[in-house]
Amino acid sequence: MPTMKAAIVKQFGKPLVIEDVPVPQPGPGEILVKVKACGVCHTDLHAASGDWPVKPVPPFIPGHEAAGTVAALGSGVKNLKVGDAVGVAWLHDACMSCEYCETGWETLCEHQHNTGYSVNGGFAEYVIASAAFAAKLPATVDFAAIAPILCAGVTTYKGLK
Repeated sequence: MPTMKAAIVKQFGKPLVIEDVPVPQPGPGEILVKVKACGVCHTDLHAASGDWPVKPVPPFIPGHEAAGTVAALGSGVKNLKVGDAVGVAWLHDACMSCEYCETGWETLCEHQHNTGYSVNGGFAEYVIASAAFAAKLPATVDFAAIAPILCAGVTTYKGLK
């Protein structure tokens, strides 16, 4: 089984540990992203410290400002292809059927999953993303420049929306 390097929170409040872990495989509706850049958000620091009331469950891989290229497709993915540039943000997925999702407020969905918090994130060589929630980026994108915008920029946009 192929492996990748990942920065893992093994214990709250301790330094992240770099380990070789299996490369995840995309399931139905998911994509495997080769991470080219991943920003560090203050939320990642809270996750690693475990100082928020709702905590992630160690061990986990933080990072929700990831940008890279599609390396593999899960079954049923039609909106992306291998090689596409994509962004992977905080909102991994949502139910898409509650009152919030149906009115464009997926960020309030009580059934959402969050990248780097409830699902492994981008502090790794590869990350799994929901194809429906991955942002397709221009082929010529500067991955390091776009990565932080996947959180701070989206937060600002949603506030203005």
